[in-house]
Amino acid sequence: MEDRRVRYTKKIIKDTFMELLEQKPINKITVTELCSQCEINRATFYRYYDDVYDLMEKLKSQYVGELKEAISISKDDYTISGFTSEILEVILKHKELSRILFSLKNGKDFLDDVLVIAHRKCVEKWNRHGKNVPQEQVGYISTFITAGTIGILNEWIQNDFKESSAEIANLIENISHYGIAKIIYGK
Repeated sequence: MEDRRVRYTKKIIKDTFMELLEQKPINKITVTELCSQCEINRATFYRYYDDVYDLMEKLKSQYVGELKEAISISKDDYTISGFTSEILEVILKHKELSRILFSLKNGKDFLDDVLVIAHRKCVEKWNRHGKNVPQEQVGYISTFITAGTIGILNEWIQNDFKESSAEIANLIENISHYGIAKIIYGK
């Protein structure tokens, strides 16, 4: 367990790094600039991180770990909105990082591991409980839903979390279960 000073120092580094990322791309951020803004020396930074890219990877890794845990601990018979709600809670917990990661070009690649888990859980559930779903289409359906979910999450994040997480979870659930025709045309 890290002591309080280490946690505080890492938090200051992370928070300052996030502020800088909101102003400019990572390749324009230097360790010197980051340390100056944090009011720490470079040796302190290098005690925990190799460079700003290592810091970003560690932040991403922790974030993805929390997302995976949220999906993994969800019930075996979860609904789409059930595991979506758990993902949304992690996203809200890390609003700034979510905004930055989702805005990066190809930034959604960090979700690949999370989507593999969600995809697998959907396929397993539908194979057990699905009626009349051709086996060869189950994977396609899951891919469609997970890709659409990522699009909705991206839109929600870019719109500064305007809707509640419950509204977004409901939207994803409704589209996943009933398609857009019911929402648009009421059919």
